[in-house]
Amino acid sequence: MLENLKQPKLHSQELELLIEMGFPINPLNKTVSSLNEVWNESLKLDKQREDLPYPIDGLVVKLNDNEMVSSLGVVGKTPRAWCAIKFAAEEVATRLINVSWSVGRTGKVTPVAELESVQLAGTTVQRASLHNFKEVADNDLHQLDTVVIRKAGDIIPEVIQILSNLRHVDAEKVFIPNKCPSCGENLEFTETKIDLICKNSDQCRTQIVKQLAYFCQRNLGNITGLSEKQIERFVEEFGISNIADLYDLRWDKIQNMDGFGEKSVQNLKESLEKSRKIQDFKFLAGLGIDGIGPEVAKLICELISD
Repeated sequence: MLENLKQPKLHSQELELLIEMGFPINPLNKTVSSLNEVWNESLKLDKQREDLPYPIDGLVVKLNDNEMVSSLGVVGKTPRAWCAIKFAAEEVATRLINVSWSVGRTGKVTPVAELESVQLAGTTVQRASLHNFKEVADNDLHQLDTVVIRKAGDIIPEVIQILSNLRHVDAEKVFIPNKCPSCGENLEFTETKIDLICKNSDQCRTQIVKQLAYFCQRNLGNITGLSEKQIERFVEEFGISNIADLYDLRWDKIQNMDGFGEKSVQNLKESLEKSRKIQDFKFLAGLGIDGIGPEVAKLICELISD
């Protein structure tokens, strides 16, 4: 049956075919003929979304003509013939308990707001992003400040406003570190003075763990069975500090560690062995060089091969 099916010319025909084959599709799908109709439908859906049995943060607009979709191609993984309309995010107020500082794989030290629990877009939120050092400094943040938060893209909670007029008289100012919370190295400002950074990348344990976890992710090294927590244990137990060390692990000791059995050790061995055949651009991207993601790495490797 499937062999005799022809590729539908329209996306709407594809949806009709799915219905005929017994697949469920979203009943809110609609075919319209102008941008004004797209916008009007998005306004209707925005009003309707609170009554839906599932959360949504917007809608996707697609060209109906499959031939045109194909000719327009893709950017990264996104077809040029698609775009998203995002709804305004829900906002709520809560209290700032404190600010913790998180070290990333590039050494950037990011402030994270620790909050009084609050319900936001269907989940309980206790932490929210403050983005960078400058945001903390410019807003003169104090403990127990009242802050307004929302979910960026209805996913990641972020602080968008500090209501300083509600500040307690005896509130303590939020501490901004001058040393790395992970390794104790003196922090430096980036050239833009927006971020604090730890430049001790070769010895900062948190940076090492996150750099290795970045390389192991599915779209790069694709090393399954090796979580960030496990990498952290290997860094602590065996002193691994770079990608090469992943291929020289002490298997005799790992198989005796809590959480590792004979099967999981064997699976990890096989996954690491497969990753030796990693594509050149994925390896380059996996090194975590600032500004070189998979797409840029692919272009570099194509230029070199030419």
